[in-house]
Amino acid sequence: MAKLELNKEMRTQWVVFVGIFFMCFSAMGLGSNSFGIFTVPITEALDMPRTTYNMFESVSKIVGMVMAALFSTIYRKVGPKGSVLIAGGGYIAQYILFAVADSLPLLLVGGFFAGIGYTFAAQMTVFAVIPPWFKKGAGTITSILSACNTFGTTVWTFFLIRWLSTQGYKAALLYSAAIMAVMCVISAFLVKASPDDPLYGDVAAGSAGAGKGKPLAPLTNRELLKIPVMWMLIAIYFIVAAIGHPFTANIPAFANAKGLSAATGAAAYALCYALMGPAKIVVGIIKDKFGGAKVAVPLVFAFFIVACLGVMLPVPDKIYILATGIGHGIGGTMSQLLIAFVVLDTFGKYYHPGQIGLCLVVFNIGRAIGMPAVHLEYDMTGSYTITMAVFIVLAVVVVALTFMSLRMGRRWQERRDIELGAVAEK
Repeated sequence: MAKLELNKEMRTQWVVFVGIFFMCFSAMGLGSNSFGIFTVPITEALDMPRTTYNMFESVSKIVGMVMAALFSTIYRKVGPKGSVLIAGGGYIAQYILFAVADSLPLLLVGGFFAGIGYTFAAQMTVFAVIPPWFKKGAGTITSILSACNTFGTTVWTFFLIRWLSTQGYKAALLYSAAIMAVMCVISAFLVKASPDDPLYGDVAAGSAGAGKGKPLAPLTNRELLKIPVMWMLIAIYFIVAAIGHPFTANIPAFANAKGLSAATGAAAYALCYALMGPAKIVVGIIKDKFGGAKVAVPLVFAFFIVACLGVMLPVPDKIYILATGIGHGIGGTMSQLLIAFVVLDTFGKYYHPGQIGLCLVVFNIGRAIGMPAVHLEYDMTGSYTITMAVFIVLAVVVVALTFMSLRMGRRWQERRDIELGAVAEK
C-alpha cells in the first residue's frame, strides 16, 4: 500500500510540474518576456513618445511591489489554481487593453494588470507550489521552470514576428491573449497543493483540528519583519537587484565605453542570454547535489566578478565577449532564482513564499535604483571602471551575507523548533 501511495504521489508531482510549466511557458514566455516586441508598433500607431508609453512600466513595478508583499495572504485564499489564473489573467487583461487602447489611460490600466501578472507568474507561484512537492529536488525543478521562460520567449517571438507582419499588432495581441487563456486554464486544471504546502495544504489547513493545541501556522509578514535574518535576506535581494539586471541590460553599452565595436557588444549580449537558461538548470542541480546555496552562491558570484573584470580591464574583443557573455550568462542567474534558493535554505522547513514576497518588494526598488545609477560614472568620466569595482565589492558582500544568513537561519530554526515543541506540549 505504501508503495502504491508513493507512486501516486510521484505521478502527482509531475502532473503539477507540467501544470506550472504551462504557466511559465505562456504567462512568462509570452506575456512578460516577449512583450517588448510591441513597443515600436504601438507607439507608432498611437503617435506616442516612448517615454510616455513606458509610464505603464512604472505602474507595473509599483503594483508588483504591493502584490509581492500581499502574495502569501492572497495565496492562502485562492491556492495554486487561483494563483495560476491570476498570473495568466493579469497578462490577458493587459494584452486585451493594449489591443484596444487609443490613449495613455488604458495603457496605464494595462500596466496595473501586468504588475499583478508578473508577480504571480515570475516566481511567486513557482516557489509556492514546487518546493512542497519536490522537497529534495526543488532547486533543479524550479531552475528548469525558470529556464523554460527563456525557451517560451524564443518560441513565441517567432510567432509574434509573423503575426505582426501579416495581421498587425492588435491581432497579435489578441491571439496572444487567447493562447495564454487556454494554457493557463490547462495549468490551473493540473496544479494542486501538496499536503505539505505551508500556506494552503492539508497540514496547515487541518492542523487546527488535530487536537494538539495551537495550529502551527506560518509566520505573518509582521512577524517575519521582527526576525533579524529576514532583514539580511532583504538586503541581499536589494544588492542583487541593483547589480544584476543593470549589468545584463548594459553589456553593449559597456563595450561601447571601452571603444569596442557594436558587433562585439551584441555578441556578448547574445552569448549571455544563450547561456543563462541552461546555466539556471545547472545551478539548480548544484544547489540540490552539492551543498545547497552555500556552494551555488560563491560559484555564481565568481563568474559575475569575472564579467565585471571583463568590463574593467583593457581586453580585446574576443576576451570581452567570453568574459561578459560566459561570466554573466552564469552570473546572471543570481537575479531572483539563485537568491530565492538562499531564502529557501535559510528558513528550511519553515520556508513559505511570503518570505520571498517581502524580498521582492525591495528587489524592484533595487532594480529601479540600479539602472540609472550604473551610468553615473560614465556620464562624468566616460568609463565604467569604478562602477565595476563597486559591483565586485557588492558581490563579495552578498556572498558574505549569504553565509551569515544561512548560519543565522539554522539557529532560528532551532529556536523555532523549541518554541513550537513547547506549544505542542501544552
